[in-house]
Amino acid sequence: MTGLARMLLNVTARLLPRAARRRYQEELDAELLQVAPRGRVSFAFSMLASVPKLRWEVLAGLSGGRPSLRCYLGRHGKRVVHPNPEDHSIIALVCRRCGQVRDPRQYLHASDANGVAWNAQGQ
Repeated sequence: MTGLARMLLNVTARLLPRAARRRYQEELDAELLQVAPRGRVSFAFSMLASVPKLRWEVLAGLSGGRPSLRCYLGRHGKRVVHPNPEDHSIIALVCRRCGQVRDPRQYLHASDANGVAWNAQGQ
């Protein structure tokens, strides 16, 4: 039964904002160990049922105020920023409302990076 409870808690953590997932995954695992073995599955179901409210509160903490419903649903208002002032080809996407940063795939794939220093194995 502990395997089912862990799976439900993993789903719960995946529904939280990416910036807080690891922290809450660790907290939920620690709390699960404190629950008696017979009550672990019901504890996991109760945490899964309360994840909408928890997600809203986590977003409120990350945004520093009241989060937007659009951010809650994962529809962030992105704006492009250039974290490297010397190379404007490197970009990051930052939400205007909650401040979530997303780094789009913009780097070389390992198969395309022949001769690049971090990929030059055995040459």
